[in-house]
Amino acid sequence: MLTRDDAQRFLLGALGEFARDWEAVSDVTEITAQEPNAWLSGVGTFGVILRHRTTQALKVLGRRSGPQPASYHRGISHQVLKAYSDRNTDPMRRYLEEVGISASNGRKPAFRAG
Repeated sequence: MLTRDDAQRFLLGALGEFARDWEAVSDVTEITAQEPNAWLSGVGTFGVILRHRTTQALKVLGRRSGPQPASYHRGISHQVLKAYSDRNTDPMRRYLEEVGISASNGRKPAFRAG
């Protein structure tokens, strides 16, 4: 499992690397099944609120409700964050693309066999 501080550091690093137009406007927190609005990705899910620096659009990760207007998405798994910390960036890129944050920044995707 990751600590909250590690999860925040890894997510902020990924935003800086793949989605510079987005910033965290809340702390990264662990989401639990006891929370009524939780949108988990399994055990060890983290959530955060992101804001687009230009449009001010909000994305809420890990919860099904919150500030309006915003879009809501499943939380980010500790496995995705851990993979990113180990420099396996593909799971993070896929997650960011899934939640509607362009992860490519004009870069060509890494070569994948198959």
